[in-house]
Amino acid sequence: MRELVLEHQNGKNIRSTMNNTIDLINIIINELVDPLTKLKDTLLKVKVLAFQIKNTKLKEWVENELNGFIGKEVPTYRIIPSVIFGNLIQDRGFGGMLTKNNHALPIEYLEKDLRDAMTNIAMNSSVSELEHMIEKGCEYQIYIPHIIHSEISKLLSNGWVVDSAWQTISLNNVEGIISAIKSNLLTFLLELADEIGEKENIEIMEHKNRIDNIFDKTFGNLSGETINISIGSDNLQAVNTGDNAKLNVAKGKKVKQTINSEAQKELTKFIEELKPLLDNLSIDKDDKADIINEISRIETQLSREQPKYPIINEALKVVNGILIGVAGNAMTPPILEKLSWFMGQF
Repeated sequence: MRELVLEHQNGKNIRSTMNNTIDLINIIINELVDPLTKLKDTLLKVKVLAFQIKNTKLKEWVENELNGFIGKEVPTYRIIPSVIFGNLIQDRGFGGMLTKNNHALPIEYLEKDLRDAMTNIAMNSSVSELEHMIEKGCEYQIYIPHIIHSEISKLLSNGWVVDSAWQTISLNNVEGIISAIKSNLLTFLLELADEIGEKENIEIMEHKNRIDNIFDKTFGNLSGETINISIGSDNLQAVNTGDNAKLNVAKGKKVKQTINSEAQKELTKFIEELKPLLDNLSIDKDDKADIINEISRIETQLSREQPKYPIINEALKVVNGILIGVAGNAMTPPILEKLSWFMGQF
């Protein structure tokens, strides 16, 4: 009898026979109701089960949960609500500039499709990344592309415009995703156990259609929104720009991204144009040195095969913050507008 060795969260080995599927199901059920067991570890056992019962739908689902729904539509339970905040600026003339930071934006007046896209986030990160977010307990934000800033600015009065905007992610909602995965999986396994019973030898193909039906009933339609956002550390994500591009944004301390070549070329061109303009701007020596340092950071990232999104974005924000103070210069507003656009892209 062929043996399969599984490791429980307490480090003890659990031996289960390949033809005793019900034992494996019971192990997984026990882990799902154990708050100390990480879901990512339990899903590895679900992957074994999926191959054991030869169920394609379960295989695909568990692979996506383990590796992330990158480039794929997400299940509805992974779509969470978000609140939109932003930093506003108002040109007072003669070089004066007012700001409002962390201001709630009036997106309820946007067109429905855009409003829905802004108030919902499709979380396509892997389960391990979601669990890492919860453990860190940090606040997470998704920066909104500049093209949407102008739409929101139209809703503001007294000359206020959106300088930057972002979606906020509640960790309670991330925890809700983990709970939904556990709940759905638990329901599926309980019904699967009822279907196959306690038989020592199971003819899986006899149960195939029934197992598929149980999966469909439990997990439902796995298609979701077209907006895919990846959060977490060490995540690889493609960012596309253009009229027909989907919103693919990554955020995290060690996020690696493949930036669309057109956006990368535009930023490189902008930096080359900005350098000679620094001598003509009314900024002191220290501020100029800081801008040059940030430009160097950006150039370093752009020279790499996989530029890091957070470094580019933070450098752009520093340059933008310095130049806001010299907005009275005739050359500065176009530069600020371009910087704001790039902050939305990267």
